[in-house]
Amino acid sequence: MTSGSEVSREAVPEEPVSAASSDSEAEEKVSKQAEVVAGPGASTTSASSTSAEQDDVPVARTVVTASRTQERLGETPVATEVITRADIVASGARDASELLAAHPGLEVAQTFAGASLQVQGLGPEYVLVLVDGERVAGRVAGSVDLSRLSLEDVEQVEIVKGPSSVLYGSDAVGGVVNFITRRARKPLGGELRAAYGALERLDLDATGEARGDGWGLRLSGGLQRRASYDLDTADVGTTGSSLEGFDVSASGDLKGEGPLSMEGSAGFSRRTQRGVDMGVAGAVFDRASRDTSITSRLAPSWKLNGDATLRVEGSYTHFQRRYLRDQRRASALDTVEDTREQQGRLGTQLDARVGERHAFVVGAEFLGEWLVADRLETGGGDRGRASLYAQDSWTLATGPKLVVVPGARVDVDTQFGTAVTPRLAAKIDPLSWLTVRGSYGWGFRAPGFQELLIDFENPTVGYVVRGNPDLKPERSRSFSLSTEVRPSDASLLWVSAYQHSLRDMIASTLEQGGAQQLFTYTNVARARVRGGELGLRQRFPWRLSGEVAYTLTDGHDEELDRALEGQALHRLTAQATWRHREWGLETWVRAALVGKRPFYPDTDGDGVANPYQSDAYVTVDARIAWRARESLQFFVLGSNLADAGNPTDLPIPPRTFQAGVSFRL
Repeated sequence: MTSGSEVSREAVPEEPVSAASSDSEAEEKVSKQAEVVAGPGASTTSASSTSAEQDDVPVARTVVTASRTQERLGETPVATEVITRADIVASGARDASELLAAHPGLEVAQTFAGASLQVQGLGPEYVLVLVDGERVAGRVAGSVDLSRLSLEDVEQVEIVKGPSSVLYGSDAVGGVVNFITRRARKPLGGELRAAYGALERLDLDATGEARGDGWGLRLSGGLQRRASYDLDTADVGTTGSSLEGFDVSASGDLKGEGPLSMEGSAGFSRRTQRGVDMGVAGAVFDRASRDTSITSRLAPSWKLNGDATLRVEGSYTHFQRRYLRDQRRASALDTVEDTREQQGRLGTQLDARVGERHAFVVGAEFLGEWLVADRLETGGGDRGRASLYAQDSWTLATGPKLVVVPGARVDVDTQFGTAVTPRLAAKIDPLSWLTVRGSYGWGFRAPGFQELLIDFENPTVGYVVRGNPDLKPERSRSFSLSTEVRPSDASLLWVSAYQHSLRDMIASTLEQGGAQQLFTYTNVARARVRGGELGLRQRFPWRLSGEVAYTLTDGHDEELDRALEGQALHRLTAQATWRHREWGLETWVRAALVGKRPFYPDTDGDGVANPYQSDAYVTVDARIAWRARESLQFFVLGSNLADAGNPTDLPIPPRTFQAGVSFRL
């Protein structure tokens, strides 16, 4: 695969912590690993993993997302944050939205389209979500629903903030989040996990693996169920939908005696959500949606010599959504929508090291997309995109070490033409305890099928939306600067600043007034988003570790001369873990304080916004686990313990508790 195959396959213990080591020795080894494993903003649970989980913690973690080639986390010129498998397990997160909800610089918003991700103040349409380096298909209203991505088979999550279009093309304006799946490592093994709690929430997942000489196979599956919830009992409508879903996947790798190796995976998932909506004039609608996804990937690679590797990757994804809206005691406003999206990608990449100072990445790929939907004017659409990219990690000096990374990418799209996205990044280590990174790059977002071809009418409100096939891609210019200070083995301090300038942003404009308003999409908007992060991670005595981070996000719509909607200026996050090995106890807690956010609804229907500022809010999540034996653990998870949320601008689930058990074979 393009991104993830190498890292997940190499991220295995080079010097595993022996179960026979003394508790203090094992604790010291794993604790020191945490500063290498987790970049700024990543949690520190790895430093407090139980001995039964230490085989999941590598001594030196490698990453791949920032450069599309394998490199050690501490040496990557582009800052990369990693959430390890131990972090995922300790958090108790049941899907990707819960895992990323309180991560510094990220924000997960609950909308009608699901749980969408914002990075550095930019909306979900500017964030590229990958699984093993492959794009996640099925964007709704421009966003990928993170709650679709289960975690039972995720090895680590890599987060790169800032423009990455130089390597990934469209959508990677605000950043890239890459979910790396697990690889079989044991001759024979498996895990079972079950949890049940409030809102009738049931989570079951199981994994199994086998490894032999030159081959590995891993199987996984999960089942999820949750009742709907309502934060406003004044009517029969629901705030959050019920959920029923399952997923199954298989992955394998094969390595012979020659230079050829092979990796592949396949997966199937289905999710059904149901809720009740309130329409205008008191109309009540029963709503249901069913999302089905099929994925497959095959990635052979050849070791050409000791310094060069050639990879070929092919993938196919089929995503289908069926949406039904049934008006109670009437049928005039009933809606049935079918959307079928297919995505195929074929790519090749050469990784080559020339001497001691140059590491080249050169690649080409073709991406094809096909969409059939009731809301498109033509009933369907297709597009193709051919791309060439190249990047060089050039070590200019070794004392102090200075690495400069120039790169560029050219995309040729059948819909909008050509987009060029260069980037220049650099990293310098002037002192053994100090690292400085900086980058400047261009990015772009291709207009989606709905923006190009949509044909939608809403008779209940009285408006029509038409697509615009002449749309241009949105463009961005971004820079970032970050500094990491390591005053001791137990401490890490980081500070960063960034700015994104966007132009040709796609927005809906009123073409015709009157009783039946006509809207269309045009490239009219401009925006500027700037901000920064300040954080501290500290490991304390008594097996306690913690992290606190402050994020400033200043987003401004330059066309309307106002702050970006729904974006908080201030955000404070904190996280702590504590473990008592002799008692088998492990506790984890995180919290987020989010400041006021601006909103601009048209509450009276006169076409003029009625702005307001939402209240600040606090979220708290916690988990406590007790390991009865090496292979058996019991746990209790509390979510949204401060009971934040409202049906207007914060429709998150209310306070819930869940208890469960996990068993490792």
